[in-house]
Amino acid sequence: MSEYEYRYIEQSVDVRTWKITSPKQLTEDEVKEYGIESNWDKEGDITKHKKENVVVEYEGVEYGDDTQIEIQGKTK
Repeated sequence: MSEYEYRYIEQSVDVRTWKITSPKQLTEDEVKEYGIESNWDKEGDITKHKKENVVVEYEGVEYGDDTQIEIQGKTK
């Protein structure tokens, strides 16, 4: 079984990144939802969504100066 990997990147005054691993291909909305609903207290925090077998790891924060989002990975 293949896994799909995505990065949900949110930028404002800082840049936060989550690594999302899923056994199925996700839509852009699903990637956003997993990123928004997951832990981001400290680097390395992991949120496991057992029902969907999706794992989200908070990769950390970098500081910037404007607001943008970016999704990396092949969505359907």
